Amino acid sequence: MASKVEIVSGALRSLGDTGIASLTEDNENARKILAVYDIHLRSMLRAHPWSFNKKEAVLSQLTDEPVLEDFTYIYQLPSDFIRLNKTSVEPDYSHKIKGRRLYSNADAVSIEYGYYLDDPTQYDDAFVEAFVAKLAAELCYSITRNEKMVTVKWSEFSSKYSIAKNINAMEVTPDEGQNDTWLNARL
Repeated sequence: MASKVEIVSGALRSLGDTGIASLTEDNENARKILAVYDIHLRSMLRAHPWSFNKKEAVLSQLTDEPVLEDFTYIYQLPSDFIRLNKTSVEPDYSHKIKGRRLYSNADAVSIEYGYYLDDPTQYDDAFVEAFVAKLAAELCYSITRNEKMVTVKWSEFSSKYSIAKNINAMEVTPDEGQNDTWLNARL
């Protein structure tokens, strides 16, 4: 289980720094990483349907009526919503996300979604390694001023991110494909 200090220290050590013992430590490079930590965490959580940050919710229907849309209902997305993984909206109904709302013609909607999880002890170890690599790659030039090292760090991130996604994929049952006329014709 990782902590925010371990994640920041890992990125710093990857860039040749000594790391930190606490988040309040007087370390200029740590401050640079902490300044962008949440932005890049949100980006990583949104980029893939990680198994460790999934929730389900029945959405609340709002009383507002869509004005310019071809939808009948508007639903409020959860406050911690980052990405839509699945929805109960049948294939006959379409849906669209605008801002923090989901528009649909279905009269009831439940979703599986990725949420903002800021507790590193809940992260998968492979995700932590990829996140550390992303922070190091993003801040590499700012900290090292070494353009060649930037390329190396982005390559490390790409490799670790791919491994993390593959490990995550092994831990979930794949969704069944939907039958449609094109697919049926091919069979």
